[in-house]
Amino acid sequence: MEPIIWAEGFSVGVSEMDNQHKKLIAMINRLIAEPKATVQSETISDLLNDMINYAQEHFRDEEALMSEHSYPFKYLQTEQHKSFIKRTVDFCSASEGGVDIVPQAMLEYLKGWLIHHILEQDMKYKAFFIERGLS
Repeated sequence: MEPIIWAEGFSVGVSEMDNQHKKLIAMINRLIAEPKATVQSETISDLLNDMINYAQEHFRDEEALMSEHSYPFKYLQTEQHKSFIKRTVDFCSASEGGVDIVPQAMLEYLKGWLIHHILEQDMKYKAFFIERGLS
């Protein structure tokens, strides 16, 4: 699987969010760079746990920004964030329980979700925040 390459097309116009998105992309790319690691490996487990913790931090920051500026579609973002955390926690739980999840399927989910979320959902707030002077 090819790593995610940051491009300006991913920018949501708020540097703090862009920097956090870059860090999430780097975490997924670290998982992609471990093609022979099984889901039960300590490397994968540690990376998934780090990703969950950082994603929660990012989602809190993003949702706080939305609340501060009364973004009208915050509730949709919040639901998607909860879904991502639940699914990623499920991957961790399954790996700790010895369930053999195909790492490729896990990576496809993580990569696909993040790219779709940034390009489809987060882009919806780009103009909203730019109009409010955020950068």
